[in-house]
Amino acid sequence: MSKVFYDKPIIDQIFEEFKKDNSDHDINKLTKLVERLPPEDVNAQDEDNMTLLIHASYRNYAEIVKLLLEKEGIDVNIQDNCGWTALIHASRYNYVEIVKLLLEKEGIDVNIQDNCGWTALIHASRYNYAEIVKLLLEKEGININIQDNCDRTALIYASWCGQTEVVKLLLEKENIDVNIQDSDGETVLMRASWCGHTEIVKLLLEKEDIDIHIQKNNGYTALYYANPEIANLLKNHQKN
Repeated sequence: MSKVFYDKPIIDQIFEEFKKDNSDHDINKLTKLVERLPPEDVNAQDEDNMTLLIHASYRNYAEIVKLLLEKEGIDVNIQDNCGWTALIHASRYNYVEIVKLLLEKEGIDVNIQDNCGWTALIHASRYNYAEIVKLLLEKEGININIQDNCDRTALIYASWCGQTEVVKLLLEKENIDVNIQDSDGETVLMRASWCGHTEIVKLLLEKEDIDIHIQKNNGYTALYYANPEIANLLKNHQKN
């Protein structure tokens, strides 16, 4: 049985604290409780399958994350009911310090996919968190071409949403696949052309292996969706 502090098991007290709004948290109390946490409870999960590490990462409590990461036996890859890990939570909400702490932990899996098939990289790319994207891309073993449940990659989302800086970072990776098609048959070039993201289209056309002739499920290519400016870029590229 867990060591008791204030008449209740420590793990129960911590979970109770985390259920409160951030403004109601007693950080000093949380810190003391985590310091006294028995080894057998370090990976305990609540009714949402969230661990203490996931809670602390979600709440942006860097000091508590640091304390937990020092605990023997801590599992940084546990997923909650949504399939989110501590790293996914921190990446989704742009908590740079926590992402750095988690990435330093031996055994961290940066390629875990949540229930929608999104990785930490897809989340950060979609929401334009360039600093976190850069940190993730520096991690050995990162798979930048993972496809989600709709067969979309981090590059597809970044290009679709006009995240130019993130697109640049992704395109710098030698193994980036610019011709992957999603479940609709659309490529990153189609998404960028359709949304009128001219600068991103220019970046994509600089890739030697870009295929501008790929057809989506309805038979259309990127040219069909392009505005006049982007259409000229595509036609000039075709001539060259």
